[in-house]
Amino acid sequence: MAKRGEKSVLFLCTGNYYRSRFAEILFNSVAGKMRLPWKASSKGLALERGVNNIGSMAVSAVKALEAIGVRAADAVARFPIQATGDDFAVADWIVALKQAEHLPLLQERFPAWVEKVEFWQVDDAPDALALIEQEVMRLVARIMGGGERQEVPDAHEPLADNEPTKKPLTAKVGRETAGRRGKGVTTVFDLPLDETGLRELAATLKQRCGTGGTVKDGRIEIQGDQRERIVAELEKLGYKVKRVGG
Repeated sequence: MAKRGEKSVLFLCTGNYYRSRFAEILFNSVAGKMRLPWKASSKGLALERGVNNIGSMAVSAVKALEAIGVRAADAVARFPIQATGDDFAVADWIVALKQAEHLPLLQERFPAWVEKVEFWQVDDAPDALALIEQEVMRLVARIMGGGERQEVPDAHEPLADNEPTKKPLTAKVGRETAGRRGKGVTTVFDLPLDETGLRELAATLKQRCGTGGTVKDGRIEIQGDQRERIVAELEKLGYKVKRVGG
């Protein structure tokens, strides 16, 4: 339950066992590190369909969270929970993980809330977690940029793949070699993030680039010429990127 003054995100999938649970726990980890006044929960739209779900949460999802340094014993230990109308009523932001799968369930069971749900396009598949990680970071970026919800596509229109995020945060990426004895660094700056947010993003970029780095004077410095990789990774996270310098 969200604390007084916090806003809440509700993640929905079918069984509340794999996708929505991963999104909930990852979002809360990122929001906590960035000191955002948001708290996520997750529920299932049709728990009776999860006949093959064993235990409290998919082991693969738990291991994926641990691999990126996220541990949440209580959230992992609880068993799936069926969504109710009250969950929709108290949520400030509602995300269903797969439109083709979850829109029919919403229309059948919670028709009054369909127009307030944002739909992602994440299949119940082994590669789902990497996509959820990208979408969660895009959601965080949108919240920090003003909190605009994605438009709900018309159920009768074809879905657009990789629809661009509205009003993405802009990051500048450059390279600096002066005074470094030939050892240059790639710099990421002009980000509207506090110190905690910068350190979280720096940790992600260091992990993705496989190298060291630091946060200094409000900007991120990553060892070596990592511009191409960092631009690609920032764009995956939902940032608009501007390259500066040579």
